[in-house]
Amino acid sequence: MTAPAERIAAGEPVVAGEVRAAAEVRAAAERVAEACRVLGRLGLTREPAGHISMLLADGTVALKARGPAESGLRFAGADDVVVVDRGGTLLSGAPGLTAPQELAIHLAVYRARPDVTSVAHVHPTMPVLFSVCDVPLLPVTGAYDPYALRLLADGVPTFDRSVLVTTPELGDELAAVLGAGSVCLMRGHGVTAVGASPEEAALNVIKLSELAELNFQARQLGEPRRIDEAERAAIVGTGRTRPELIASAWRFYLRLVSEQPEGS
Repeated sequence: MTAPAERIAAGEPVVAGEVRAAAEVRAAAERVAEACRVLGRLGLTREPAGHISMLLADGTVALKARGPAESGLRFAGADDVVVVDRGGTLLSGAPGLTAPQELAIHLAVYRARPDVTSVAHVHPTMPVLFSVCDVPLLPVTGAYDPYALRLLADGVPTFDRSVLVTTPELGDELAAVLGAGSVCLMRGHGVTAVGASPEEAALNVIKLSELAELNFQARQLGEPRRIDEAERAAIVGTGRTRPELIASAWRFYLRLVSEQPEGS
């Protein structure tokens, strides 16, 4: 059956529920594409590698597509997003696009984590270097960035396989390593980050990459000193980062990546 969005575009009749569903898919596609553009603009993946997904209310998944007609993350738009069911079957998408090879990452995390509604998988250089060298990411900063510090509360695990995650079995292995955390290194490959929204998942990638950069720079000066555990607990507190702080941080990155060079 033709997807509702395609039938609407063609002027064919659809029922009210289908209109609402099509609107939800389009809104999700816009948010997924926006998160892709932020990560691409910040140089946190090797183009066109990487993808972000969002779990929809009906259990289907909207995610950045791959294929001959795709745009890289830096230039992703809503038309670069496809929809699949929880079994991985393509339900809708522009011609020339399909789900990425590593769709298994997204589907496995959604199976394992009912609290997660967005998954990001990208290839940022600095976190990959830490995964290759078996160097742990240390809590070297405190109030400098409580959001980033919170990612280290339970440590950052490493998925010890460097292969593409293309099967349900590999996806389940990765999800098990991620556990209840927000971020996971993938040895010699990239990172997977999760959140309650595409914005949060993307911010977790950004913060993980900044943590890796700070750890690297600290090691150039000497032996990094962990912050005091009692102070870490006081800074981090309990629970996750408040939604309003996530929204504020996201507005900053949206404005940052939309800035035009002076004189352009």
